Amino acid sequence: MIPARVLLLLTGLLAIGLGLFNLYHEYHAHQVDGVYGVVGIVLALVWLVSLAFGFVGRRLGVFIAGAIAFVQFAVLTSGHFVIGPNDIDNFWKTEGLPVATADMGLFVACVLVVFAAVVCWSTPRGRSSKLDTVPVLIVALIGAVLVILQATDQIHRTAFDGFNAEDGTFIAAVLASTWLLGGLWMARVRRVAALLIAVATFFVAFSFLSQHLLPGATPIDTVAKDSGVAWAAYATGAFILAGASLLFSVGVLLLGLLPRRKRKGESGDDAVMRRRA
Repeated sequence: MIPARVLLLLTGLLAIGLGLFNLYHEYHAHQVDGVYGVVGIVLALVWLVSLAFGFVGRRLGVFIAGAIAFVQFAVLTSGHFVIGPNDIDNFWKTEGLPVATADMGLFVACVLVVFAAVVCWSTPRGRSSKLDTVPVLIVALIGAVLVILQATDQIHRTAFDGFNAEDGTFIAAVLASTWLLGGLWMARVRRVAALLIAVATFFVAFSFLSQHLLPGATPIDTVAKDSGVAWAAYATGAFILAGASLLFSVGVLLLGLLPRRKRKGESGDDAVMRRRA
């Protein structure tokens, strides 16, 4: 849907911005020292330069951009998404709720940068000219944002349905990433993309049902009273989009299982070649 080099640049810039935001608050919370901060800023500049070279088609730039994203992903996950002195639950309580949102967003951005770098290595300019899957991508983007916002409210209310804050936010970031990858891949590899969307949206919808609609769960109007109407709307919106995307993706998978009819006058070998094409 989107050329890999464009996706690499956009997600890379997002990751750099969120990474610097996270670094500032880590320094402010005394989680890192000044040397670490300087190294982080230098690395961000190298990352920025590599994105520029990757955008113009230099493979070395693509490799460095993807490698830095992978390292940032590993450092972020091991530092904030596991239980410890710097975990995300302690982090947001000292630095404010936006850092939790930023960390989940940084997680997703790093995943997309690595994904874009892999694709960009071979086909940096390749894209699908079909526009019929644009709504799927738009829904995936909005849904991923709403999932992260929903998880931000859940960490504030400590309401992850039996999971701790670190596991709950990690799962939310994984689901948002998977949903987005499915939306981006839908134009090229429809069945794989539909499977990714189906898995992500099933768990998003199921978590809403178990937390807000099943007996003994917290009603959504309670969320509105505790956190505000907007946060209840984020959760409800994520559920609605997830449910619609789940039905759509399951439909795509079921249609893919149906045998394709041969065109009039077409032999069996011709039909096989057409399916491969």
